[in-house]
Amino acid sequence: MNQAFPAWLEQFQERFGRVIRTPLERANGSLRAADETYDQTLTQLALASERLGPNARLAIYNRQYWFRLFTLFHGAFPLTTRLLSHFTFNGYVSRFLVARPPRHWDSESMLVGFDEFLQQALPAGTTPVEGQSAPVDTLAVLEAARIDSAFHRVFRAPALDAFQPTAEHAARLLTSRLIASPASAVLEEHWPLCELRPQIVMEVGEAARALPPRFDAARHWLLLRRENRLALLPLEAREARLLGLLSGLSLEGALAQLEHECPAEERPSLPAVTQRWLARSVALGMWVGLEAL
Repeated sequence: MNQAFPAWLEQFQERFGRVIRTPLERANGSLRAADETYDQTLTQLALASERLGPNARLAIYNRQYWFRLFTLFHGAFPLTTRLLSHFTFNGYVSRFLVARPPRHWDSESMLVGFDEFLQQALPAGTTPVEGQSAPVDTLAVLEAARIDSAFHRVFRAPALDAFQPTAEHAARLLTSRLIASPASAVLEEHWPLCELRPQIVMEVGEAARALPPRFDAARHWLLLRRENRLALLPLEAREARLLGLLSGLSLEGALAQLEHECPAEERPSLPAVTQRWLARSVALGMWVGLEAL
């Protein structure tokens, strides 16, 4: 039997929620609960202890709320965290969650969209790192955020059966679009971030990490989840381009576009190469179905 909550309880929960979501102040390079700004209606209800007053006791919940969220984002975005430093990164997390307060029981869901938020929030050119004289390349931070987001998304993706082409698919294969597995992602990087990521996860420290030198040319990877483990496989640049085209075009259209972009001297060998790339992607379980266009 459904029973409505009493009005006083709903009001109390609303006030308490606002208090614990109060952003922590960031003055002087440290985080402080601004307990003097708390709702007085709520602080009058809180009981003092022998050592702490009502506001100070509520501040404990306020700090715990934010530290739990910061820790969650640190774990999901280790590259981004260490390029910005924990303190600078926490500032962007605070701004993101103030704009988009968590509203779902699954805490992991609040991470969705953070990389897109950073595209709007980070300054062009370079990003200042609080407490350090040297800024960090904004493009590198955004690339790190995209890579971190892809790792998080692929690891949490639902397990789906891999697509296995049969004779029945042959007649419509060229005119249909391959559906990529949510447990896969094609990554492009201009700094060695994918190789740096597992090192950073194991490191201790909160200061910004020096950015490795930029590559002369972009590198590409295929990120896959196999059972409960992530695998990172290198891709050729044109192979990565084909996999990207297949996400929006029919197989026939993707092959035609790739041929159009290919230098004339490479076109004679392209059919054999693309056949090898496609066979490899199928064998790796990158596709989960076929969609008519």
